[in-house]
Amino acid sequence: MPTVIETKKIDNSPTEVENETVRPWSAKATFGLTFLLFILYFIISIISLMVGAGIEAASSGVSAEGAQAFGEKVGHDLALDGDFNAINYLVTALCLSPLIFYFARRRKVTTAAAYLGFNKRPSKANFINFNLAILGYFIFSYFASDALGIETPQMMIDIYNTTDYLFLLFIAIVIAAPIFEELLFRGFMFKGLKNSPLGVIGTIIITSVLFTLIHGGQYDLNVLAILFPLAVILGLSRQRSGGIYLPIYLHFVNNLYASISMYLLMN
Repeated sequence: MPTVIETKKIDNSPTEVENETVRPWSAKATFGLTFLLFILYFIISIISLMVGAGIEAASSGVSAEGAQAFGEKVGHDLALDGDFNAINYLVTALCLSPLIFYFARRRKVTTAAAYLGFNKRPSKANFINFNLAILGYFIFSYFASDALGIETPQMMIDIYNTTDYLFLLFIAIVIAAPIFEELLFRGFMFKGLKNSPLGVIGTIIITSVLFTLIHGGQYDLNVLAILFPLAVILGLSRQRSGGIYLPIYLHFVNNLYASISMYLLMN
């Protein structure tokens, strides 16, 4: 009589924990990690300011009694110093960008680069259409600024006036800022929020609002109102192109245009 061998089917389907790690970060986790990045940005900036003030105090030979008052004054001056702002931004971006990639890599849904949108380049049609969109935005911002009587923010004038190494400021504003900010808003946040109940429209609105608000320390409400449509264009370009290259490029073009305008104004 033949022997019957029982075979047990092995279940290779992913467990609940494994399923969780192959999904994008949830909206709650995305907001939490983004908030953590904001806190770290603030901490790094404060440390940079303290180090800069300490170096100034040590080189000036200030007494212990007057160190606090001197430090406060130097700290205020450094906050408006172009060279310090450029170096501080570059240091912060270099510290936090790897952390964004680390957060993206923690989700095994894809590679970190793909999670952030580096896996797809824009089509020719998208590239042309959004170049026209950014040109339209420049025209809109010019007439809107004129209608609202918006002048160049004094803070930006002070930063340019106190810059001894213009190339550093150029690198920070035109190159580092588009890459770092798009990594965060149209890269990390966009991926997590888009796949949540918020959907595409909610994601574009929320990332655009947050992007606008982080510039609140530089501009007044009128300027922020003009900045918001730019953020929406960046969000739309992320969705339509399927990647982050187009938002980075458009952000670069905008900051280059603004930097050249400022340079011509100051000279």
